[in-house]
Amino acid sequence: MEKLFPSTTSKPEKVKVIILFFCWIWVFVLLPMYMPFLGAGLWEQREYSVWLEIGYHAANGLLLLWLMFSYLKEEWFMVSTDFPYYIRHAAVTVGLAVVAEFVLLGVMSLFGFDITDMLESLPIVEMAVSQTPLLLISLKPILGTFILSVFAPISICALYYCFAFAPICYKKPWLAYLCIPIVTLIPPVIDYLWRGGITRVLSSYLVQLPIHLLMCWSYQKTDNVWTPLISLAAVNLLASVAFFIIPFLN
Repeated sequence: MEKLFPSTTSKPEKVKVIILFFCWIWVFVLLPMYMPFLGAGLWEQREYSVWLEIGYHAANGLLLLWLMFSYLKEEWFMVSTDFPYYIRHAAVTVGLAVVAEFVLLGVMSLFGFDITDMLESLPIVEMAVSQTPLLLISLKPILGTFILSVFAPISICALYYCFAFAPICYKKPWLAYLCIPIVTLIPPVIDYLWRGGITRVLSSYLVQLPIHLLMCWSYQKTDNVWTPLISLAAVNLLASVAFFIIPFLN
């Protein structure tokens, strides 16, 4: 068991965790609340409002990259000492995530559930404000894929794994894994209170939770934030490409 869930030492310093708390308020409450005003007159026009979604993810990613840069730089030093080790574990994480999603979607479909909303919630994002991830890459295939494969993983790793998982896993791993389902539920609840759509919100939460848990496991397994960051980027890239090469997903 120790090999699967080893002890960890990697975590952001306390001041960064405190800063991430305020980033939470900005990313999940304040910025989405003002997005309709920023996009006044464009909200219902998909070809224009898609730029609000792109700007949201890019702004979040750049902000959190800047805030977490020193931590990421320190962690990269360990990656550079044994690059094949981290890439190997990232590949395993991606494989497990793909299998988990296929099983989840397959079982839900087998039992007669409409998985349309679940598919709309892939690739994984911190929060969708004007367009679902699937609609984003449908409207802007190349740019959308780039945004969701580069900026969204940075935001998610910082806001979920660095903020809620690593600081707790450092002392109580079991509690850290219990915190992730709770913490990742908060943005969907805010989204529901803001826009409604309980089915869409729950579907999004359900399809993303297994991936979040696997990414946290990769964080713990390698004791390095770059493993879930690279893994999530690869998962989002694969999901983006899959929607264009597998006809029945469109």
